[in-house]
Parts: sequence; structure tokens; C-alpha cells
Amino acid sequence: MASLPASSPSRRPGRRTATRMLFAALLPVLATPALPGAIAAAAADPGDPGYSLTSTLSPAALTAADCAADARCVAAPAPVAGDNYDALKTAVASAAALAVPAVVDGAGAVVTPARPGTVFLAPGTYAMGSSLRVPPNVNLRGSGITATTLAMITSKWANFSYGFLVRWDDKATASPGSTNLVSDLTVNGNCREGAGAPEPADMPARPGELCDFRVGTAASTNVGGGVNAGDRWTVRQIRFTNLEYFKLWVNGVNDVHVVDNRFDNWGGAESGDEDNIGGGGRNERAVIEYNQFDKTIRGNSMDFTNAIQTTIRANTVYTDPAVAAARNMNYGNLYMEGVPEATIVDNVMYGGHITLQSNSKYLHSGQNKDVTDPRDSVVRGNRLINSTDAAVIIAYDDYADADASYGTLGTWNTSSTDPNDHIVRAGGNNVVADNIIVNPRNTGVVIAGLMDRVKNAADTITGNEIVDAGFGNANTEMNTGAGTFETSGVGISIGNGDKIYGNKITDDQSIPTTWFGVHVGARNAVSTIKNTVLTGPAGETNTLTGVIGAPVRYAASAAIAPTALAAPGNGVAWTDSNPTTTAPVAGYRVYRNNALVADVPAGTGVVPGNMVADADSTVDADASGWTQVANTRIGYYNGAGAPGGGSLSLTALAAGQVNASGRFLSIVPGQTYTTTAAYRALTGTGQRGRTGIEYYDANKVRISRLATSNNNSVDNATGWITSWYTSTAPANAVYAKAFVLVDNTQAGDVHLIDRIGLVSGTAIQQWIDPAPASGTTYRVAAYRQGDAQPGWLAGVTAP
Repeated sequence: MASLPASSPSRRPGRRTATRMLFAALLPVLATPALPGAIAAAAADPGDPGYSLTSTLSPAALTAADCAADARCVAAPAPVAGDNYDALKTAVASAAALAVPAVVDGAGAVVTPARPGTVFLAPGTYAMGSSLRVPPNVNLRGSGITATTLAMITSKWANFSYGFLVRWDDKATASPGSTNLVSDLTVNGNCREGAGAPEPADMPARPGELCDFRVGTAASTNVGGGVNAGDRWTVRQIRFTNLEYFKLWVNGVNDVHVVDNRFDNWGGAESGDEDNIGGGGRNERAVIEYNQFDKTIRGNSMDFTNAIQTTIRANTVYTDPAVAAARNMNYGNLYMEGVPEATIVDNVMYGGHITLQSNSKYLHSGQNKDVTDPRDSVVRGNRLINSTDAAVIIAYDDYADADASYGTLGTWNTSSTDPNDHIVRAGGNNVVADNIIVNPRNTGVVIAGLMDRVKNAADTITGNEIVDAGFGNANTEMNTGAGTFETSGVGISIGNGDKIYGNKITDDQSIPTTWFGVHVGARNAVSTIKNTVLTGPAGETNTLTGVIGAPVRYAASAAIAPTALAAPGNGVAWTDSNPTTTAPVAGYRVYRNNALVADVPAGTGVVPGNMVADADSTVDADASGWTQVANTRIGYYNGAGAPGGGSLSLTALAAGQVNASGRFLSIVPGQTYTTTAAYRALTGTGQRGRTGIEYYDANKVRISRLATSNNNSVDNATGWITSWYTSTAPANAVYAKAFVLVDNTQAGDVHLIDRIGLVSGTAIQQWIDPAPASGTTYRVAAYRQGDAQPGWLAGVTAP
């Protein structure tokens, strides 16, 4: 089957089974973007203070005096040289003995809240030789985000394999209604030994290299995480730094609150490439809010797989092109994979993007045997600046079982029992609204899918402001793995009745990069789009400013791109587009540095390097250069020429094919040659006009007669269509003739032929630039008869 980009790991703490493509960016069902080093970083919003360890909304840290006044608070000993694990383990046990569990009724509702015990950590660094397990109803509170540190003793890394400095105690007895708070400290995994002080940094130390403790050891990348949260944990005002493994892990637990934390690699630190906040495991109702991620982080900012009702709110993610380039990888992105009913609101991301997709890219076992597509989620009010891919991506897919069939449709509450089948939970009803998207490297919002059956409700994209889509990207298209979009404000290629209106799409660059407002459908799409609603109930439409091509691109009717573009030094040359049944070519639009500079109707202009004499090519005086073939009467028609005032006429003597051939022309064996001609019906119905070439040996004995087999160049009475054919001269060929033919005519039908050419190579169209210059980018798009919409683009840059 077609494939979407691979994603991150199977969701036990562990390594990815495949690496994610950054949507070719599909969601990435989505084109592989270039690194952001080529992108000029957008300035932070005016008034944005940037990454800071200062609390956003958390209360002051606990003090020793506060602890002394609380009968359920245990003050841990101050940190000492060596391993502090045993001392902290004892303090945790003492606090657990003081805790009062919640009282719940038979339905599990809390009647009397729990009163947790607390462990207070003094200022200083607690070196840890093993994971500290925290049971239900025990708080772990430091003296401040920069005052107290828990650090991994790297010589004991084996104790942290798939482990964390702080984790919930899975060996403790469950306690319904329990509550835990971990706050006001730093967790430091010593990826760079001894580094990680709270000192601002523009670049991590030795970016992208292995963590120090892995060099010369058997330690894997799955060693030394930060915090593994349990049910109803609140993780607040923690600084995560210098960690190899997942920084914060939220997996298979409910009602976790992650608030006001900080993620960085300051002070000479670096980290592994696992997510900063990761997890899933069908966790429910996690709330992640007001956290900050510095430009020195590594890995995704947030990535959940198999969760429900996850809220991502008011977080700020900073990335930097220089940091990404130093590591040769993008980072900081937000992924929801197999997460229905997500709420992603009011976040600010510099360089990162938001992706909602299924969990099908993981190993198809455990919770990832069944597939959950994005459903009932809201992406609203976010500010996405300089995204290194499309800014918001929603992708729908499934995988095939061993018998090549896809999953049986189900819901979040149904699971597969057949070892030879799996459940696929169809997606849809997602809302992308009121976001501000500035300088995305690809299309602003993309929705794509691998098959129609995995989406059964319409999405809504409304009220978004999208500025300068395609910023910094020399390419014009994005291959999602399920179809290709050219750079637009919004692109969608799956769904029935999706609503796209009220969006403001602007390109204010001196060289714009936004080609279309809304891209409906994709080239080579494997899913369908129909009944798309582009006007809201109150008449709301999408407003566009500075868009190059057209307000709406309908992919199904777009002419295919011309081929073999070249910039010979005086402009641009190309081979014609192949016509299709849905897109007969009426001409070409030429763009110079993305500005429209020329319209070249079909059949006009000089054939560059034409070996056919001008008189025979334009037929403006007589038809003496052409020889009629059986069933044909040739003539000169005065009054309807493409490049001039006359043309060659072919009249059918009986029903069948009419054709004519030109003069002998000297050629070189083994050389590539292209013939071209323009066709128009004068009397009778439109028929297929096809162009070809005859090869002859030194004795002028014909070797072969070859013509294009494209039957979509059907002429008509109102405009010219072109047909062309490329071939290689046989080894014994010395001469060639261009020939023209029209199929399936009726007796008396007359068809006109003009602009007839034979060239060495493939360039049969050209535009001469009045001011050519090195580095100029030319793009050419065909357009259809009766439709001004430019087709798919081809481009070339002048050397």
C-alpha cells in the first residue's frame, strides 16, 4: 500500500521502531522538509519574553519552615557526596506512612480527599544511583527549580535502563483518589557529565553526539529519563535537562497535570532525541499547560500515542535553525498519534508544527495492533511561526493485515480479538480554527489520507490567518505520501463535506511563495475529496492577498506539468505538457521569480532550434513543403493561423485517418529528437491530432514511422491544441521527416495544422527573458482550455 511517514516508538518506554518523516511532509502522512537552517528565523512576537525559568503561575516553593509546620512533611537529609538514593527512599517511606488516603464511594467518587505526606528536599544536588519510586499520596517538593537537583550517577546507568530519576511506584498498593505533587526541582541525567547548570546557552554542547556515559559502555539510548508520572500526579515547576531518555513520561495513567515546567539543555548540556513529554498507553484526561521548551531541547516537544481527551494548552516551544542544523535534524514538534478528542489551544511554537495522525506507524502489537485515526479534536488559537513543515497536519491511514485486507471498523471502546485482523477507528470531525500561522515552510494546513474509509466525518478549517506559506522553501510542492500538494494556504485531499471558509491567506513577500489559496485534492491522491464547502452559513469566504496562482486549486482538473525545463541563458525552454482527458492544454503561464511574466497560448511562438524551415512550419504562404498521404488532400488555408495568418489544411477524402509528411532533414544517429504541431478543427467534429517522426537511412529508405500514442490531444473549432513526440534516431538513420495526422475523421472533414517543428533534444517551447540574470528562477504551468487555473508547476533556475 502507499505509506505515510513513519512515526515514533512503540509506546512502552523504548526506542522507535521507525523514524518519522517530517511530512514528505503525510502527516506526516506528509514531503520531507529541508532543515530549517535555510530559513531566516522569524523574530519573537513583540512582548514575548522568551524562554525563562521564572514561574508563570506556580506558587512559591516549599521552605524548610513550611515543612516543619506540617505534621505530614518529612525533611530529607541535605545532599551528601556519593549516592543519596537510600536516604531519599527512607524519607519517601516515612512520608507515605503519614499520608491519609482518600475515601471513595462504591462508584469511585471521592468522598473525602486524600491528605498526602510530603518529602521536602533541601537545596543542593542529590546524586542518585537508582530510580526513586514515589507511592500514591506522597509529594516530592524541592526548594526551587534552580535550588534542588536530582542527578543520575552515570556509573550506575544500568539501574536506569528504561528508567527515570523519579517514577510512580508500580509496586505500591493502588489508592483510589490518590494525589501526588512533584515540584520545584531540576532533574539532570548527566548526558554531558557534570553539565546542566541553569545558565542560558545558544547551543547545546557537542550537539547530536552520544551522551558521555554511553561512550565505551553497553548503555543504550533507553537509559536515564526524567520523571515517569502516575495517576493524578501534578508535575509542576520541574526543570528537565541533560537527559538521555524521555524527559517526562505519561503513559497508561489518568488525570495527570503537567504545568509550568521547563525543558532545556543549558549549561553545556545535551540530551537524547526522545520526546520531551511523551507517552500515551490509553491515558485519559492529561492536561499539559504553561510549559516552556527552550531552543536547546532535542526531540519532539510533546508526543502522545493511544490517549484520549488530552489537553495541550498555553505552552511555548522555541527552536532555532542553527541548533537544528548542528544536529542535522528538526525538533520541537507536537504529535498526537491515535489520540481522539484532543484539545490543542493557545500554544506558541517557533519552528515546530502540530500533527494529528494515527498510530499505524508503530509495531502492530499490543495497543498499536488496532489503529485510531484523529477524531473530534480541536486545534484552536495557536501561534505557529516558522514551522519547518506544514504548520498543522491531519493525516488518516490504516495498515494492511497479512491477507492484504485493512482493519474492521470499530470505536475507541472496541478492540480486536482476531489475530488475523485488527480494528481501525475512523477519524474526522476535527476543527482547525483561529490559528495564526506565519512563515510555514510548506502549506499552512494540510489534511490528507491513504484511503477514504478511515475518515467518516467532515473536518472544519475556519478563521485561520496564514501568512507566507512556503517561506524559505525553493520547492513548490509537498509529497505527503498520499498525494502531492503545491504550496497553499490550506490543502485537503480526503473527506466529504469538509468546511473551509473564513480563512485569511496572505503573501506579502517581494518574491511570494504561496501559489494557491485552498488546494482541493492532491496530485496522485489515493483518497477522494468531494462536496467541499468554501462558503460559510453567513456568507463567509476565504480572503486572499498576494497569492500567485488562483484562489482555489482543484487538483482533479489541473493540467500536468511541462517537462524538461531548461534555462539556456536567455530565458526558459520546455517540452509541452501531456494533455489528459480532464485537462486539454490551452497554453502556458511563465513565472519569473514567482511573478507572472508571460502567457503562451498553445500553437504560438517560435519553436526553439526548429529544423523545419519557417515557411513549412508556419505555412503562411503555401503548402509546398508537405506531402499528402492516403485519404488526404492537403492545402494552404489563409485566415486561421496559430503563429501567423495561414496554416496547413488536411481534408479527409473518406472516413479514417488523414496525414501529411514534411521534407527530408539531416539528423545524427542516436540523437534525441522531438516533433510538435498545433491542431484545430475547421469542419467536422474534433478528433485526435497526433504528431510523429519518420526515420530514413542514407538511401532515403524509411526505417520507421513513429507517432505519439497520447489520444487526449483532441482538437476543436475554437482554439489550438498541441501534440508532440520524442524518440531516439536509430543507428542507421541519416534523415528524418516530421509528420502530422488526425484520427477518425469523416469524409469532408477539414483539420488545420500549424507551428510544426522538429528539434534536436526536447525543448519545443520557450520564453525569452528581456532581462536575463543568473540565479533567476523560472516556473511554467500549463492551463486548460476554458479554465484560467494554472496547472502543476515545473521549475528551473538559471545558472
